[in-house]
Amino acid sequence: MVKNNIRKSLLEQGLTLSEKFILSSNNQIQEKFLEYLSTVEFKKILLYSPYKNEIKLDLVLKKLNEMQKEIFIPKVFPNNELKFNLLESCNQLIKNKYNILESQSNLFVKVKMINVLVVPFLGVDANGKRLGYGGGYYDRALGNILSENKKPLIIGLGYDHQILKENFGESHDLKYDKVFTETNIHNFS
Repeated sequence: MVKNNIRKSLLEQGLTLSEKFILSSNNQIQEKFLEYLSTVEFKKILLYSPYKNEIKLDLVLKKLNEMQKEIFIPKVFPNNELKFNLLESCNQLIKNKYNILESQSNLFVKVKMINVLVVPFLGVDANGKRLGYGGGYYDRALGNILSENKKPLIIGLGYDHQILKENFGESHDLKYDKVFTETNIHNFS
C-alpha cells in the first residue's frame, strides 16, 4: 500500500513539470550520464524507450551509435515477460500494448551479457532501490542478476523529486549503482 501511495504522488508530481524544465533537465541528465559513460569500459548496453515523463535518451542514443556500441531495449511478451533485443534502427520501432516503442529485431541477449543496464523508474528509495509502475516486469527480468558475482552496472536517470528519503524497497527490488538527476549523481554501490 505504501508503494502505491508513493507511485500516485510521484505520477502527480511528474504532471506538474513544465516543458521547459523537462527539456533542460533531460539534456543535463543525459550529458552527465554520457560524461560518466566515457569512463566505463562496455560493449553492450540496455536502454529503454521513454514512457510518460521518463528521461528521454536522444543524446545518449546518438553518442552510443557514434561509439558503435550494441544497444538493446526491452520487449514485452505474453505472461508479462520482458526480454531484451537489439535496437537496429530507431526508424523500425513499433508501439506495444502500453504505447511503448519496441524493436522488432530477432536478436535477443541474456541479461548477464550486458555490461550497463539503464533502467527507468518512478522513484528510488534512500538505499537505491527502484520503484517502478508496479507491473514487476523489470524485477522478474533482472532478478537473477542480483545474485551474480559480476553483475552489470545498473544506472537510473531521473529527476531530483524522484529520489526519496524513505526506505520502501524490498529484497526483490532492483538496486541502482548510480542515479543521475538534473543536479546530482547519487551513488548506491
